[in-house]
Amino acid sequence: MLERDLQKEINQINGALEMLGLLRQKLELQLGEVADETGQEALDETLSYVVALRSEYLRRQQELYPDHKTYLFYLTDEGVLPILHDCYVPLVEGKSVACEFFNQTFRLADWYMRMEKEMPKQVVNETYSWLVFDQHGRLDLQAAHAIEKSPLPTEIEREKIKKQLFDLDIGDARFSSIS
Repeated sequence: MLERDLQKEINQINGALEMLGLLRQKLELQLGEVADETGQEALDETLSYVVALRSEYLRRQQELYPDHKTYLFYLTDEGVLPILHDCYVPLVEGKSVACEFFNQTFRLADWYMRMEKEMPKQVVNETYSWLVFDQHGRLDLQAAHAIEKSPLPTEIEREKIKKQLFDLDIGDARFSSIS
């Protein structure tokens, strides 16, 4: 194994261990309170905590790699809709709602890009997941995890994402106009 690959693996393991340690501490604290809560409430609180931790680690990652940026897209029947990261995070954290999406299910495309002079240059990572909005426009993470169908995009959807990211006429202007 190359030294660089070994260091990367060590860093990943250390990060996972830190995350698991924090989660363990949180679960131990909740164990004492579980008598007063239903299992659903305890699970919802734990999921919220995991989401908050993920957001914190993504923020730290951005500080370490300022030449990288995350771009998010809703994949819908109507097309590929870009969404600002700063609008998406409060939804996941349960701090905001999207009333216009009540009772709807979308796929989320999350593309992590290497940037050059504030322009996307290379896809570093792509992840896809389901988003389920409840009757109030809040994200229902449990319902999203229960969907067994693949959230992967079609080739046409992938091409639309690429066009929005790499087309100089659209570029970041497309994302800055979204609210």
